[in-house]
Amino acid sequence: MRSIGSTLLAGALLAALAPLASAADTPPSPGGVTGVISGSGFTPIKIAIPDPDADAGSRAVSREIGATVRADLQFSGYFDVLDPGIYPLVSTSPETTVSDKWASIGAASLALSKVAVTGDRLDLRVTLVNTSPATRLSAQRYGGTVDLARRLAHQVADDILQQLTGQLGISSTWIAFVSKHGNGKEIYMMDYDGQRLRRITTTGAINLMPVWAPIGQRLAFMSWRTGTPSIDVLDADGKITRQNAAGGTMNICPDWSPDGRKIVYASNAPGNAEIYLLDLVGGRSTRLTNSPAIDTSPSFSPNGREIAFTSDRSGSPQIYVMDVEGLNVRRLTTGEEYADAAAWSPRGDKIAYVSRREGRFDIVVVDVASGATARLTHGEGSNENPRWSPDGRHLVFASSRAGRFDIYTMRADGADVRRLTQGGDCETPDWSRRAP
Repeated sequence: MRSIGSTLLAGALLAALAPLASAADTPPSPGGVTGVISGSGFTPIKIAIPDPDADAGSRAVSREIGATVRADLQFSGYFDVLDPGIYPLVSTSPETTVSDKWASIGAASLALSKVAVTGDRLDLRVTLVNTSPATRLSAQRYGGTVDLARRLAHQVADDILQQLTGQLGISSTWIAFVSKHGNGKEIYMMDYDGQRLRRITTTGAINLMPVWAPIGQRLAFMSWRTGTPSIDVLDADGKITRQNAAGGTMNICPDWSPDGRKIVYASNAPGNAEIYLLDLVGGRSTRLTNSPAIDTSPSFSPNGREIAFTSDRSGSPQIYVMDVEGLNVRRLTTGEEYADAAAWSPRGDKIAYVSRREGRFDIVVVDVASGATARLTHGEGSNENPRWSPDGRHLVFASSRAGRFDIYTMRADGADVRRLTQGGDCETPDWSRRAP
């Protein structure tokens, strides 16, 4: 059984969840996924997700679970989730098999489930089948407290996606961002879809640029919490630790190495902004750039061998790439008036960044190998700080298109823009790696 109930960051990452354990009640049957879906030339899987069967006292939970799973699968881009409005058209004839009944309305796959609530606990059983040929792929049992029903539903969606596509889902991931609180700026987090919003710092100071660690539930961020801005790390036990940065009056823009053992950042310790690499084990910072220009906003490549960063050494801010030792510096962006805030895609083949055009900021993606660019936003306010989802199929960013800055997501091609926050003054989002 997948059990949901413990919290992370001990009073800091409120209502986030500890790792989930699982055991299928029955193993997948032959005929399940035999490969993986990749590329863009696939046909979305038509799937039906009726609300779980439930008694009268469990129907609200049932509706919440059903709606969440459907939304998660539709967002993924791998599925064409059939409209629940046509589910009543399924035949009730006793002579027709369950698979044939659902196949009659176009469902290639189907998740049938049942939920029961006892006190504050819920028990959910989900059976996943293909309709033609009729094949049971898996039967899973999930459990947790009622207040975590949406979190449990996200896990169901990720399990369905992996079973049918061979890909790992992102429904159980989170987005961290900064929003104004009183006279300061605090770090908040929410589910990938904007739900379950909670504040995770209470410093009363200015905190900016949170970035999720690739291993474990940790956040690095820059903070004025104890004076001059430097790099802090919020650990899974809720403890905030100031890191031994290079010095100076400004240490900013942290990013983790893929193994979680180092943080790259910018510091003005030598008198102008340069890029440094901090070894978290030894506490030693190594200077990587040495230029009279401003070098800032570093971003580690997924393979850990390269770092993208912003520099105005050519006269205007542009994106450069260097080896992790600081060698082999080469300019990536050309023809841009202003380019900043590089973010590597999970596969390492693309970099998203911000480009200033006609006085506003738009998000552009560049192919690292060819240099070809694709503009994803087109002057709808200012669009800033793009960061990739862990599957590389979506981006989160901050935008002022509604008047004040809020957090949005979009597909990696710029389509399906969704607004996640409504409060304004929200900035510097970062998408978590997959929950362990």
